[in-house]
Amino acid sequence: MNTSPSLVKSNKNFLLFWSGQTVSMFGSQVTIVGLPLTAVYLLKANSFEMGLFQACATIPFFLFSLIAGAWIDQSNKRSILLVTNLLTGLCLLVIPIFAFLNALNFYVFYIVVFLSATFSMMFELAYLSFVPIIVSREDLYRANRNLEVSRSLSQIFGQSIAGFLINILSAPISIMIDSISYFISLFFMWKIKMNEKRETVTENINIFKRILKGLKVLINSRILLSISISTAILNFCRTAFETIYILYIVRNVGMHASQIGLIYGLGSIGGIIGAYFSEFISKKMGIGISIIGATVLIGVGGIVVFTPYFHSKTIALGQMLSGFGNMLYFVSQVSLRQAITPLKILGSVNASNRFITRGAMPLGASLEAFLARI
Repeated sequence: MNTSPSLVKSNKNFLLFWSGQTVSMFGSQVTIVGLPLTAVYLLKANSFEMGLFQACATIPFFLFSLIAGAWIDQSNKRSILLVTNLLTGLCLLVIPIFAFLNALNFYVFYIVVFLSATFSMMFELAYLSFVPIIVSREDLYRANRNLEVSRSLSQIFGQSIAGFLINILSAPISIMIDSISYFISLFFMWKIKMNEKRETVTENINIFKRILKGLKVLINSRILLSISISTAILNFCRTAFETIYILYIVRNVGMHASQIGLIYGLGSIGGIIGAYFSEFISKKMGIGISIIGATVLIGVGGIVVFTPYFHSKTIALGQMLSGFGNMLYFVSQVSLRQAITPLKILGSVNASNRFITRGAMPLGASLEAFLARI
């Protein structure tokens, strides 16, 4: 694996961004485990209520991503990253505060999930447009790979630690750690110094025309459209799967929080392997074959999880295969989209992609919630 000296040693802005994201990624692992376990343990959620939880966590992409992406194209990305980081951290603080006051209920829970997901969605879209500003096109693959290595490491260690923290502190109180990580990440991003207006070309175009322009670019590109449809199908199936996944392994398999965290962490080893070797695989096999192979691995991983021998070993193996496939798929398709899309319209194209791909997620969650009621 080659590591670009200009990226790792000389690009201070990327190093600050990478550092802030790494801290936030580790903190977020607590919430990834903590929010569904708060619903299961504290609020005694059933399958239908878990479906609503997944729908609230994913529907902001369907509702707001197109408008957000067009707005981001015309706005200062760094400012959006700072504000959304702050709002997400403050939003998550509501869970431990209301739990401490014995006032946490499903209404508060769903509102927090929806708002934090909305702010996270805006952060993600700005982040995807911000990386090509602070990193050269030649370094995009390595930049995305480095960020995804951090994500995988956070999943390996963060989710394992999260399970033990939740056992000791309770799920709602542990979520406070994620809030703090957002504020630390905010500090790193605040330290980034750049004149963004000199890096991008801004056009005073009506926001709805910009939305249509982004959709047109995506639809007219066979590569971008194919990737979006493929990702939408994957996300639909994955969300339906995850809606009952934790509920099933808690109530039917009998796992507790620390075991769940450990299983997630072990499963994420596949993710870091996929992130580290993604560039090598894409160069050797071609980016198209890499994306297809990654999709197959994701499906195989899901099948292995639900073998007749459903226990910790098959769960970990299945998640390792899916983690490898997910990471190879993500790094390849994001780097490809960033490389072939003009920077001035990248936010709208990313938003159009997220509208299609993430818009399928609440549909998957709603379908699973409906099936749970019949």
